[in-house]
Amino acid sequence: MPRPVAALLLAALAGATTPATAATLFITNTKSDSVSVIDTKTLDVVGSIPLGRGKPNRIVFQPDGRVAWVVYDKSHDLGLIDADARKLVRRVKIGGNPYNLAFTPDGSHLLVLDWSSDTSNDEVIFYDLKAEKIDGRVEVSTWPAHTAFSRDGKLVYVSGETAGDVTVIDVATRAVVARIVHGGGDAMGLALTADGKTLYAAAGENKAILKIDTATRKIRGEIPLPGVVHEATLTLDGRYLYTTLRKINKIVVVRTADDRIVATIAQRGYPDLVTMEPTGRYALVTNRWADLVSVIDLASHAQVRAIPVGKAPHGMALRPR
Repeated sequence: MPRPVAALLLAALAGATTPATAATLFITNTKSDSVSVIDTKTLDVVGSIPLGRGKPNRIVFQPDGRVAWVVYDKSHDLGLIDADARKLVRRVKIGGNPYNLAFTPDGSHLLVLDWSSDTSNDEVIFYDLKAEKIDGRVEVSTWPAHTAFSRDGKLVYVSGETAGDVTVIDVATRAVVARIVHGGGDAMGLALTADGKTLYAAAGENKAILKIDTATRKIRGEIPLPGVVHEATLTLDGRYLYTTLRKINKIVVVRTADDRIVATIAQRGYPDLVTMEPTGRYALVTNRWADLVSVIDLASHAQVRAIPVGKAPHGMALRPR
């Protein structure tokens, strides 16, 4: 790596002492090579950040909210954005074919979900931000996609997109402690309940959301859906599960009290990821082939607005406040 990451972050954040006055959502536009910045209070685009070529895709914030990290699908590297300056600071290389990122809850490590390449296996890479080095690699099944941490931060759940499974990793020992196989390809989304007892897992081509008991690590229920399911995101109050069915352009809303579908919301173009707006009023959904973010009112489960962004929006990350 050409420059230490710690030094890079210090340089990026020098002089950035003014806190953000409103919550912002960063959206990566894979065909515009940019990030659109949405003010979650006004639901307007308030900025755009050029990212350079390489097909920027997934994006995550460090827990302190000052730096956002971006995965470039085509160039297979990562970008670091100074969130206050709204500027790409540097591109770095960690892993051979990174697909997604996550931070440990304590902010000490970056997890790189790395797909098999000439230089790496399908694995989760643990990158120590303070020591500026990789200090762990955990091999998983094919195409690690999404993550969710246990409430105490001791475990991380990793979905296997093509394998149709969930791998459970002990964060401290970097060891696989369980693998829950469901066999549904195109499996990605994970959502953990507030009490940490139930993990919802999108089983993709099985056309279902699975309910996994985190104590026994067994599947204890299944919610059938009318299509291949990609994302699964809980509302902030935990009452509803928002799921995206990309191939049929629908969002399906499940009531968690009885696992019943209570709404189906038509979308314009390949609904992908879902983020809950911080006050609990809205769900925000990227529509990749319609170049927009849908705004869904959570009280009525109806779309109330579409926010035009760049071309082919996919990744989204809410900036921590």
